[in-house]
Amino acid sequence: MRKIYVVIIASLLLSVIMIVTLKAQDVKENHEIVKEESDITSLNNQIPLFEFLQQDGTPFSKYDLDKQRNLILVYFDPDCGLCEKSGAFFKTFAKLHASSQVIFTSPASWDNMIDYKERHELDKVSNVSFLQCDSDQFFTLFKEAGTPTYFIYDKKQELVKTINDQLPAPLLIKYIKGAQME
Repeated sequence: MRKIYVVIIASLLLSVIMIVTLKAQDVKENHEIVKEESDITSLNNQIPLFEFLQQDGTPFSKYDLDKQRNLILVYFDPDCGLCEKSGAFFKTFAKLHASSQVIFTSPASWDNMIDYKERHELDKVSNVSFLQCDSDQFFTLFKEAGTPTYFIYDKKQELVKTINDQLPAPLLIKYIKGAQME
């Protein structure tokens, strides 16, 4: 009779060990899948490899970004009414974004961009620069083409937030401050 109890207990213990082992293996596989998905997500949140033109015609790419600062990329059109508010915002709140790199990017002509920059006195704000891009290329890389669109990246060049259309100043301020803390 004792042998039967020992066999039953041993069988139960072996079953429990097998179930725990299988469950642990399943958890490990699920963890690896989640890790792979998060790696893919973080890659998708990285600033894409781009190359746009500076006013002097020289290329400016992702590799030219200041890695010690967060980035505020503004896709705009100098003739857009909503974009006028963007220029005023970045002039008025210059101290807020002083530790950020702010880049206005547009497919517009340099004459229009220079006029915009001077009209909003952004030429007097040292951390603001302008780049010219092709609108199709911009859309392919950033998946956005509405003006204005704000892309806020932290120092690791990971996307913190994309904000479209009208300038929601409190929301923009919140995410600029958040990206600076990263």
